Amino acid sequence: MICYFAGTEVPSHRALCAAENVQHVGMSYMGLRRRVKFSKPWLISEHYAPEQSVFLDSGCHTLNRQGVEVTPEEIQDIATHYDSFVEQNVDRVQAYVEFDALPMGRDWIEARRRHLHPEKAIVVWHEEWGLDVLKTMADTYPYIAVGQGTCGDRDIIPVLRSLSRQVKLHGMGFSSPPLMLAADWYSVSSTTWLSAAQHGETFVWAGTEMKRYPARYKSQARKRHRTLIASAGFDTDRIDADDATENLRLSLWSWRKQIDHISQRHGKGVTDTAPALAAGNEEIGATPVAATSPKKEHEGATLAPAERGKKLLPGIETEAFTHRYTDPDTGERQTRTEHRINAVDPGVRVCDGCFLANKCPEYQPGESCAYEMPVRVRTKEQYVALLDSMISMQAMRVFSMRMSEEVEGGYADPNLSSEMDRLAKFVKLKSDIEEAGFSFSMKMQSKDNAEVGLISRLFGPKSDGPPALSPAGTVSAPDALAQMGIMDAEVVEDPASKE
Repeated sequence: MICYFAGTEVPSHRALCAAENVQHVGMSYMGLRRRVKFSKPWLISEHYAPEQSVFLDSGCHTLNRQGVEVTPEEIQDIATHYDSFVEQNVDRVQAYVEFDALPMGRDWIEARRRHLHPEKAIVVWHEEWGLDVLKTMADTYPYIAVGQGTCGDRDIIPVLRSLSRQVKLHGMGFSSPPLMLAADWYSVSSTTWLSAAQHGETFVWAGTEMKRYPARYKSQARKRHRTLIASAGFDTDRIDADDATENLRLSLWSWRKQIDHISQRHGKGVTDTAPALAAGNEEIGATPVAATSPKKEHEGATLAPAERGKKLLPGIETEAFTHRYTDPDTGERQTRTEHRINAVDPGVRVCDGCFLANKCPEYQPGESCAYEMPVRVRTKEQYVALLDSMISMQAMRVFSMRMSEEVEGGYADPNLSSEMDRLAKFVKLKSDIEEAGFSFSMKMQSKDNAEVGLISRLFGPKSDGPPALSPAGTVSAPDALAQMGIMDAEVVEDPASKE
């Protein structure tokens, strides 16, 4: 998947992308129009590096918003100038979006499509046109754009997945990684990476996913990921001071890592490799790999599911055990062999793909991970031992963060408070397990006509109370014994036995 980092019509953003070697960039014509008077031709080739592929967005979303008062004559003049701008730069752009001004009507937009470039033009589908129009467009045009709001309002992902096999799909204004993963997008464009400077957000690639924190949590987020940010080669002091350039560099790096991750999940390889930064901002990135069409990837015969051998997923194993039970028909005790599932070390992590590759002491190119975690929790003792280990680790984290809090001036760190709460939960959990006791309760119930047994007579609601005590203090309950069929008799010694 190709991701165009939009907003580069602004010179500072354009310079930053060039300095960070961003291969795919995007610009908005309407955004440029607000900054430039076009007194002379504005050529993309004069403002972008030759190795950069440029995506040109018409920016008509600014005209399509409700409340925007622009006359049809003004829109027509802007569209005419946009056509001339595209004609001047069509050889330099990788792709461009049609001028889809909704106030002019759908017929006006479709009439203009007769003059679009057959390979570089992207037509835009709008939700109010309906899915039938989208399918018709897919039969006519090779490159179609869909907005993120459209995908969020309606569940059209299955339709988009089907259409992606015959056309190239472009996601406009995308800011949701899960949505990028939901369909097989050929390309997307986004200005979300600029939120780090515009809205004070913080984007951090955490190794397997990108974390996005709003401005009100930026201080907490930056402390939490301080070590990771510093190890990636960024100036944490400048980031804490809200330096716009450094925060944009961090955002750009994180987004490029996220896009590479999505491309790998789609099985297309890396499309715009983000450099792995080390101390001194040295680049250790891999060579970019161009995206391939999913239609070409799946051409040809494939093995049927029945012809492939089944195997357990990595990280799972089964263990056989003997189960004893009573046969409900015969009442005899029987045994049968059953299997239960266990979680084990998957053993699929390789050094080349590990996010700790630059620091791991056991790193070896092309080898699998040298470490394993043989955790077994079957008995109560093992469970308690696991809790002890977690309590110890959590306590060390709390004390380490406490020292960091003091070094930074003693200001209360909300991250430390949350970790202390987590430690307290672990301690309470172990205490509850150790204090767990045993209780037994018995409830008896009988019908009115049912035979009353000994227990019911003694403790039930119809009991006659405790047996009467004889004057000597011994228990005498002849009536109760007689009702149970026990004869109360006196043992008489046989005089003949004395002889």
